[in-house]
Amino acid sequence: MRQNCEATMNKPSAPASNDRNEAGDADAGHAADDREDGLLVERAVGGDGEAFEALFTKYRQRLFGVVWRVLKNEDAALDVVQDAFVKAYQGLDQLRGETRFYPWLRRIAVNQAIDRLRHIRRGVEVGFDEAQYGAGENADADRARPGDADRAERESPVRAAELGEFSAALQGALDQLSDTHRSVFVLHAAEGMTYREIAEALGCNIGTVMSRLFYARKKLQELLAPHLEGRG
Repeated sequence: MRQNCEATMNKPSAPASNDRNEAGDADAGHAADDREDGLLVERAVGGDGEAFEALFTKYRQRLFGVVWRVLKNEDAALDVVQDAFVKAYQGLDQLRGETRFYPWLRRIAVNQAIDRLRHIRRGVEVGFDEAQYGAGENADADRARPGDADRAERESPVRAAELGEFSAALQGALDQLSDTHRSVFVLHAAEGMTYREIAEALGCNIGTVMSRLFYARKKLQELLAPHLEGRG
C-alpha cells in the first residue's frame, strides 16, 4: 500500500473531470473569501470594529491550528493568536493592493510564534498582557531578574511618575470595559489563569473567552495608545 501511494505521489495521473470541477469550486470559494475579507478590511480601516471582529471569528480557529503546530502548547498558541490579531488590527492600513488578508495574518502569527519559541528556549518568555500592562500588584516582583534591584534603585522620580500615570490610565481604561470583557482580561492578565480555566470559571467556551479577551485588548490598545508610545 505504501509503495502504491508513493508511486501515485511521484507520478500523478491526469485529473478526472470531477477532480477538475472540485478544484474549480475550491478556487471560486477562495475568491469569494478574498472578496469578503477585502470588504471587511475596508470597513475595519474605516473604523467599523464589528468588521474586524468578524475576521477574528472567521480565522481564529484556523490560525490556532497553524500556531499550535509551531509551539505544541495550547495556551502559548492562544496567546500568539491573540497577539497576531492585535498586531494585524494595528497594521490594517498597511494591507494594500492584492495582498490577501489571511496569508498576511498567518505570516504575522508564524513570525510571532517563532519569536515566542526562541524566548521560551532562552527562558525569557513574557506574555502580551504582562509585557504591556503588568500582571497585578506583584508583577514587577514576579518578573524580577538578577540586577533588577540595582536598576530599580537608579529609577528617576520622572520614571516613577510616568509609571504612576500609566497605572492610573490603565485603571481608567479598564473601567470603560464592560463587566464581561474586564473580567476576562483581569483573570488572564492579573490572575494568570489559562483560557480553559477562565472558560470553566465563567461557564463559557474557550472561543468566547478568546473573543472577549481580543476585544478587551483591542479596546485597551486604543484607550492607552498615548501612554504606550515609546514603551517596549
